[in-house]
Amino acid sequence: MNKPLLIFHATEDDTVLIEQAEKIFKAAKHPKSFISLGKADHLLTHTQDAEYVADIIISWSECYL
Repeated sequence: MNKPLLIFHATEDDTVLIEQAEKIFKAAKHPKSFISLGKADHLLTHTQDAEYVADIIISWSECYL
């Protein structure tokens, strides 16, 4: 992959294992970022988690896209 990559992973994610996210991250070329989301779930059902992720996506996109 020759594109910037932003990966989020939540510790409460029952859909994607942390090992899967790490494997993708390790295989990617720079620029790349891995953000751990603490106790968020896969669908970001808590407003605070969704807003936090949205803010990061905006800032990250301004730098890399």
